[in-house]
Amino acid sequence: MSNKSNSKLSLPIVISIIFHGILIIVLGYKFVSDTGENYGSINGNSIDAIMIDPSVMTEQYQRQLQAKTSQQKADQKSQEQLDKQIKELTEKAAADKAAAEKAAAEKAAAEKAAAEKAAAEKAAAEKAAAEKAAADKAAAEKAAAEKAAAEKAAAEKAAAEKAAADKAAAEKAAAEKAAAEKATAEKTAAEKAAADKAAAEKAAAEKAAAEKAAAAKKEKQKAAQAKKDKALNDLLGGLTSGTPSSGGAASRKGVSDGELNKYKSLVRNTISNRFHNPLNVYRGKTCELQIKIAPDGLVISVISKGGDADLCREAIIATKLKELPKPAKNLYNEVETMIIEFQP
Repeated sequence: MSNKSNSKLSLPIVISIIFHGILIIVLGYKFVSDTGENYGSINGNSIDAIMIDPSVMTEQYQRQLQAKTSQQKADQKSQEQLDKQIKELTEKAAADKAAAEKAAAEKAAAEKAAAEKAAAEKAAAEKAAAEKAAADKAAAEKAAAEKAAAEKAAAEKAAAEKAAADKAAAEKAAAEKAAAEKATAEKTAAEKAAADKAAAEKAAAEKAAAEKAAAAKKEKQKAAQAKKDKALNDLLGGLTSGTPSSGGAASRKGVSDGELNKYKSLVRNTISNRFHNPLNVYRGKTCELQIKIAPDGLVISVISKGGDADLCREAIIATKLKELPKPAKNLYNEVETMIIEFQP
């Protein structure tokens, strides 16, 4: 501010000094002109000459010349001082102006540098704030995503655990129901098997009694026939001889057809009692199984020899559930591999 004020004040001062110098020069010139040219004249009119001592005039001239010379020297000195002052003032004004311009340039440069620094700092702060905001946003989004993933995983785990628990409960209930149904079925089958066995035994006993009576009757008839044949042979002199017919059911190594059929019927009833579905479901259908058993009734193999596929499938399953009734020793060779027919 001081440099600008000095530069503003120096210009009027310089102008004032210049005008004063011009005024002094004009006055000096006028004084010299009046002293030389108008000497001895009044208002430009001639006057009468007066005799004057030349020495006095010479002395006066010398004084005037000395005064003029002194005045010129004074004027020259004043002019030199004025020129010096003007030069100094001009140089000072130029220096002040240069200093002011330099100060202004430095100030402008400083202000520009400060502005650029402030702008750079502001940009850096804005960039840092933007980066921080972006980082905070990314962290928040990541945390939200992780939270959502964790909640989803927890929900899926809970759903899976619930589904597993429901499945286990359903399987347990189904197993318990199946076990109860199996126990009921086995109890019913056992009761039916016992009833069938009792009925079969009763029927077998009745059949055995009937067969025994029939065999006794047949033996009696055979004896009577043999007696008649013998009498006839005796009468004819042995011309008619022959072997009497058996007149009864053939036996297989001491096993009758009745015993064989009785065991097969017992096996058929045992297997039928193990059916899961009622027999009337398969009414009108047939199935033929080939079963091979061990001496204790253990099922070694069972295959279908023909018939309805569903009936044969259930008959095979029922056959494999448990061992079959143990056959008598003299019967085993005949039933080791047997054919059982199902026709509900």
